[in-house]
Amino acid sequence: MLSQVHFSTDFSDRAVAPTKILEFRSQYQSCRIRVPDLDRPMAAILVDREYYSFFKAVKEASKVLAIAAKLGNSGDGTAITKTASGYAIWVREPEAQAVKPS
Repeated sequence: MLSQVHFSTDFSDRAVAPTKILEFRSQYQSCRIRVPDLDRPMAAILVDREYYSFFKAVKEASKVLAIAAKLGNSGDGTAITKTASGYAIWVREPEAQAVKPS
């Protein structure tokens, strides 16, 4: 499975956003959200009362950790979930609103 995500940055005054590694389906809830800059709803997960939009699917654990570290260094909080074919990366959306199922 995945190990810890290590971040490196040359900017000591900039905070690195955390990555949540979700090993079990019971740790999150699938949903759909709307964000202010997009017209259509998007796939998301709800974790600890925070929404994360789908960013990318990756097959290799090393690649998913590298992408999450890069996003974290940019200030984006991320979550990683296991999928049938690898891993999914999700990006925290602080301004997201839940879309009610129809």
